[in-house]
Amino acid sequence: MSVGADGDSVSESDAPTEASADAPVVAGFFSGCGGLDLGFERAGFDVALGSDQWEPAAETYRRNFSDVEFIEEDVRELDAPAIRAAVERAGHDPDGIDVVIGGPPCQGFSRLNNEQIELDEMEKDRRNTLFEEFLRVVSVLEPQLVLMENVRDLINRQTSDDRYVKDLIVDEFAAHGYKCEYRVLEAEQYGVPQKRRRIFFMGTDRDVPIRFPEPTTPEGHWRTAGEALADASDDLPNMTYANTQEKTLERIRHVPPGGYYRDLPDRLKTKKYQCDCEDTDTCPHEPEIVKRYGTYLRRLHPDEPSLTVSTNVFIHPSEDRYLTPREMARLQTFPDDFAFEGTKTDVLKQIGNAVPVRLGEELATQLLEYFPEIRDAPPADPDVYEQQSLTDLA
Repeated sequence: MSVGADGDSVSESDAPTEASADAPVVAGFFSGCGGLDLGFERAGFDVALGSDQWEPAAETYRRNFSDVEFIEEDVRELDAPAIRAAVERAGHDPDGIDVVIGGPPCQGFSRLNNEQIELDEMEKDRRNTLFEEFLRVVSVLEPQLVLMENVRDLINRQTSDDRYVKDLIVDEFAAHGYKCEYRVLEAEQYGVPQKRRRIFFMGTDRDVPIRFPEPTTPEGHWRTAGEALADASDDLPNMTYANTQEKTLERIRHVPPGGYYRDLPDRLKTKKYQCDCEDTDTCPHEPEIVKRYGTYLRRLHPDEPSLTVSTNVFIHPSEDRYLTPREMARLQTFPDDFAFEGTKTDVLKQIGNAVPVRLGEELATQLLEYFPEIRDAPPADPDVYEQQSLTDLA
């Protein structure tokens, strides 16, 4: 028996696929701690290269991918000779990389930033243009396939001249010789115990159809948070419990499964003075209840998938405590032997930013079907490729 991507014990037949001598070779950029890379490794790809400039993520990656060459540098500072040299250090031919994957930082496109993005502001915010750096790296290695991940909200983002950012990305793919399609994938439809939506751009420079994986888990059979968190033991790495104050514990005890802050009795909700009185001891006003939204004091429901994992920690579905980082990692389908480096805050950020391992594996399995035939396929003509419309994604 071995440990699966969701933390469960699995039979040897379900264990990660070992990369064969002629397995397709993948290079990762903006890898973070390696969720997407691990998915490709589990599917049978030979992961040759990873890259990220954030030190805690780099330490985690090196710990868990000891045989993979890793570049801990800002991708914008990497030129073609440096990239090719790193691939050679990994024992591979720089002209033999089959797939490039990555998730350029995406916070600039998040739902919180709900105004149109001015063209000059796109240039100012490095997070909004790093997809260009990602595709510059792609052009150095010239793989047959490219997979890029970003936040789902990018699909609605427009520039000040009413162009969708997603279409600018498709144009950028075409400028580098790749036809491209994009799709929003829902993680719970692929065996991930979490409701998580992300947009994926898939590109190829070969004349082959672009195919995304079909859902593997129908509604009503989704993996639940209760199942994913069952039997997590204290001896697992990153199983660090929060030192929660009694006042917060009292609040936690009043949150029902699937509930959150709004379900607390009024006496336990945060109250603040909203008046302009300088002396609150003598003013005639009463403090008002503060409204809270999102994941604040959110308890998971044991019979449903988790909400989207981020840096905000959920309440355990059946115990009166916050989840540990290890349990948050289980919701992202990291195996229990995948250990995270850094402070607790660093670890939660790594986990929240990652692509769920199981979703990455499903994507990788779909791409694996292209090989080896795609290597000899005729080149694509991205100039005549019809882009997908927003209607197609509704």
